[in-house]
Amino acid sequence: MAVVFQTALQLVLGELQKAVDVIGQIIQAARFKRLLKRLENTLKSIELVFYESWRLSKVLDRSEKETIKFICYLRNATEIVLKCSSIKYRTMNKKILHSSKLIRLNNELLRFFQIDAQEKTMNTNMTYSIAISGLEDNSSVVAFSADGYSSTCSVYAGQLLNLPLTDSFANLTSIRFEHVSFSSSIQPLFSLPFLQKLSFVMCEIGDAFKNSVTDQSPYIPSNLIDLEFDCCYDLRELPSGVCNLVHLQNLSITNCHELDALPKNLGNLSKLQILNLHCCTKLQELPESIGSLPNLSFLDISDCLSISLLPDEIGELRSLRVVKMSGVHGLPELPESMSKLLQLEEVICDEETSYLWMDYESDLNNLTINVVEDDRIESFMKIVE
Repeated sequence: MAVVFQTALQLVLGELQKAVDVIGQIIQAARFKRLLKRLENTLKSIELVFYESWRLSKVLDRSEKETIKFICYLRNATEIVLKCSSIKYRTMNKKILHSSKLIRLNNELLRFFQIDAQEKTMNTNMTYSIAISGLEDNSSVVAFSADGYSSTCSVYAGQLLNLPLTDSFANLTSIRFEHVSFSSSIQPLFSLPFLQKLSFVMCEIGDAFKNSVTDQSPYIPSNLIDLEFDCCYDLRELPSGVCNLVHLQNLSITNCHELDALPKNLGNLSKLQILNLHCCTKLQELPESIGSLPNLSFLDISDCLSISLLPDEIGELRSLRVVKMSGVHGLPELPESMSKLLQLEEVICDEETSYLWMDYESDLNNLTINVVEDDRIESFMKIVE
């Protein structure tokens, strides 16, 4: 049976390789060039596995069910690669969603064939670049990306978090990671005294927060006011220590399809003004402590497909002015406490959800309900499936 699986894997990988080679030459797929190159290097690393019997035996030492499921996934993955040439430039949402699928494909290949992503990166001379500007003042920005361009310097992924925290770095106020896979904690970054914004876009979070953001950690950037996670497919839970960021004003967790819960002590973020949870498709509920956010003025739970109940404590959000909740189709009713949201000015939702608000319009004099078409739900359902 091992021989059969080996042959089947080689066949589907060959088809995937051909698709990557073909699409990589098509100008319409140029916007996915970096991700396709990354996928190409991963496939080259996988080729070596089939020439080393001990590594191959470890790969095939799985249950038949898991191996068959992965082979079927790779067959569908070929279609994902081929679709890169058909996504139009103006459809930014589709581009982001498709990029997320390509990243997941690459990471699934690394996982199944047991390839060390950091070792592979260094062996293929792929670098993550660091672009730094304005280090003389406190408005400076650092961007970690995989685009291969840098006006200052380049480092290997393994060296990413070993940079010396010089006086110039100490003045950084904003750090943005893109397409970075973390195999170790980012704890050193939390000693930056002026850090105000931290963003993770299309990243594999891994152990980034391990032993760093905890209740006892001295490394939490006390001045952090903006924390963002977007398209981080492996983010299943938000570290509870994040709720100790007492100055945090903006918490954005979007398109993180594995996130299924928020910390129970979310209410500790007393200065939080914006909570954006758009398209966290597995998020099931909001914590009861959300009612302890006195400054929250904007809440987005649109396309959170799995939310079926809102806590009564949500009525305690006396500063809430805008709620976005289109595509929350699992919500059968709203809590009666919604009538206490006297500052609420706008609800943006689909037609089905707008009916749930009708009973509260008489109590909320300033409320305007804006109905939007729910034309993206099919794409999100595909991701969940």
